[in-house]
Amino acid sequence: MAARCVATTKAGTPCRSGAVAGSAFCLMHDPTLRDVRTAASRKGGYGKSNAVRAKKAMPPAMTTAELLQQLSSVFELTLAGVVEPGVGTACGSLARTLVTIRETAEIEARLAELEATTKGWKVPR
Repeated sequence: MAARCVATTKAGTPCRSGAVAGSAFCLMHDPTLRDVRTAASRKGGYGKSNAVRAKKAMPPAMTTAELLQQLSSVFELTLAGVVEPGVGTACGSLARTLVTIRETAEIEARLAELEATTKGWKVPR
């Protein structure tokens, strides 16, 4: 059986955590492991940030065909009562946004290409 930490908690009760190998204290109470605790705390806080959680939840970019297939599935599941109508509406709104972004990016790329090929030309008025 692993040794218990010999420290006392803030509440005044004995710590119930197991001691770190080669120490009489657990990770939280060992004074020599302060840097390890700080690094773990930072890492834990970073993982909870909205940007990191959104990045984890963000699926890879879908092709138009994949997006259509997903929306069709959501539509069928909504009609069958498996998916709530609000979720179906949200999926439709997100898909509309994705398509708009894709179209805008394509227009910007075509415009940049057109500007690069017509550089120096004068447009008749």
